[in-house]
Amino acid sequence: MAFLLAVAALPLGAQAPAVTAVTAVTARDAFTFETPAGRKVTAVFAILENRGPAPRAVVGGATAVADTLELHEMKRGGGMMQMSPVPSIDIPAGGAVALRPGGLHLMLFGVRQPLVAGDTITVTLTLDDGTRLPIAAEVRKRQGMMR
Repeated sequence: MAFLLAVAALPLGAQAPAVTAVTAVTARDAFTFETPAGRKVTAVFAILENRGPAPRAVVGGATAVADTLELHEMKRGGGMMQMSPVPSIDIPAGGAVALRPGGLHLMLFGVRQPLVAGDTITVTLTLDDGTRLPIAAEVRKRQGMMR
């Protein structure tokens, strides 16, 4: 009803505001681990799905709970697991990519306050088409070995 009233209030010849494009990329099962006091680094994991016809890529992001968000991957090199930043994370058209412990993930540096299990943080990803994708990530207790 409010939309109809707004359109009806436009003067003749005026155009309605452009509709913002909605990205075909969504996130699910997002989580991070709780951080004890003094720990300033953690990672965020999620499943990113692209229902669109074109491939997309995550090229950056930010969150209010940390100074910096970087895109990272874990790889085996020289007999050891090594973590390094990556410039982007590709999401295939009609497909998905898993951000998970031991693989691609989001690193938060300069965590400003302890993250407590049961809380939820928001991370906003920037896609290669300029779209921003907010993600709600559940804070979980770290239990045993990472899977």
